[in-house]
Amino acid sequence: MANESREARGHIRNEARRSLPQFDRPFRVFAHDGRVLAQNAAGKLIDIGALDRAASAAYTVRLDVDGIETGPHPDEEAALRALVPLLSFDYLDALFTSEADARFDGLLDDLPHVVFTLPETMPREMADGRPRQLF
Repeated sequence: MANESREARGHIRNEARRSLPQFDRPFRVFAHDGRVLAQNAAGKLIDIGALDRAASAAYTVRLDVDGIETGPHPDEEAALRALVPLLSFDYLDALFTSEADARFDGLLDDLPHVVFTLPETMPREMADGRPRQLF
């Protein structure tokens, strides 16, 4: 009987976790002079890695942190699109917190770019239904 109750509570907790609203946060990544720039919703622009062009004219993104790499793609936008599924909100958020602003003169929208959203990680107390312990 006690196991059934624990299982029921676990099922309810899992259902509640799935029903929490998602917080999709917008980002943009740009190709500029062999570098990859990222911009968050607040407008902060940072340099996050290299955009290498091979002799075969294929483009590969290599991020400066954690060795994330896309592999070769036919153009800059394709390489940026391939980068998006390799990113997480926590990864980009940490970069925006730690990196200095990148300098760019001109219109960002004129650069090859990709617009995307990433789901923000839910705070633990919202995900598991328990408040933080205070000591």
